[in-house]
Amino acid sequence: MSAPMKHILVLESDRTFALRLVHALNRMGEFNISMVTSLKDACLQLVQNDQDLAFVPVAEGAKIVRSLRAVQPDLRIILVMPSGDEEIPVTYSGNVQGVLIKSLVDVELETLVENVARRPMAQTGQLNSPVTQDAMRSLDIATLIATLQEAHLGRLLQTIVFARGSKLLAYWGELNESEAAAVALHVGDSWHENALPSRLQFIHLPARAGDLLLFSHQVSDDFLVTIVALPEAPLTEVRQQARRMAKKLTAVVEGRALAHTGLLGNDLGVGVRPSFVIVWRPIEPLPSQLHIPLRRAMSRLAVANACVLTHVQVQADLVQLVVTVPPGRDASWAAYLFKNGSEQTIHQAFQAEGSLWETGFYATESAEPLSETELNLFLDSSSELTNSAE
Repeated sequence: MSAPMKHILVLESDRTFALRLVHALNRMGEFNISMVTSLKDACLQLVQNDQDLAFVPVAEGAKIVRSLRAVQPDLRIILVMPSGDEEIPVTYSGNVQGVLIKSLVDVELETLVENVARRPMAQTGQLNSPVTQDAMRSLDIATLIATLQEAHLGRLLQTIVFARGSKLLAYWGELNESEAAAVALHVGDSWHENALPSRLQFIHLPARAGDLLLFSHQVSDDFLVTIVALPEAPLTEVRQQARRMAKKLTAVVEGRALAHTGLLGNDLGVGVRPSFVIVWRPIEPLPSQLHIPLRRAMSRLAVANACVLTHVQVQADLVQLVVTVPPGRDASWAAYLFKNGSEQTIHQAFQAEGSLWETGFYATESAEPLSETELNLFLDSSSELTNSAE
């Protein structure tokens, strides 16, 4: 397999099938397999130990997938269908890495797991590829997303993907992050075999009907831009969009983007991205089993909203973040995003109700966390320090 699979979670109320699936997996290799029968137990298992892969039953509304990903965003998921005659609910489209028909478990399981292991779960908020220092200055995630938003997308032209080789850097459009990462991998893996600056391909993504058309164009060096479209999209329009966006992205990569974009213009080549330290308190002491899910939830929120978290502290009596926000955003926006977003995640993952956090927060512009003395002051007199309330 391209990626090691060691820890596998099987969520299945049908014990007979669960045992059949476990036996089939054990014939493939040595895995640490956990069997659970309820969503709550599955979430608790993820809290205790990260899993590489989960098998989950089809359920109306994809609640299981949302809840598991709320606890572990990078979890690969295979959807288990009772039979091949049933249609996959549209709510799963783009949210799972594979689909397994129960009756075909002994036939398709090994190939399916190998394919799923190869699908990346990208973190688009991190640019860890070995780009030059000049290029890194230009590759601010907010700048990239703003540039991609200039693409003329719609029903036929659905998503634009920007990658360095097979590594996803940023995307915009209908596809979700794992699908965009799969597109980047599909295009980048075989790009060196292509002697031309452009390439036309097709891809089938799990839980989506039919193939999608991919038109990729080289930006510079090994940077690639790909337009993802429906097969009936006019090829001329797809090609023009890809080449137009390649020119814009070349300017970003080479640091030539102009200040009129609203995101550039200071000495770093990007707009003003302030950093804030934000602190708030829970209504009740946070149990230890929520600490890791909360940190993961906040990391995911940062990636999805073009923020950079440099410090995350979750304790029983407080939460402290140091976050760099996109240009034009302030501390109130960030506090609302992370407080409400993390609370919603916990509600989904643990089927909890009621408010998790006290009203208000303390925030100040800083790139460093508060000292222990400042935190103690916050705990002793938080009502005086709260400078804003939702």
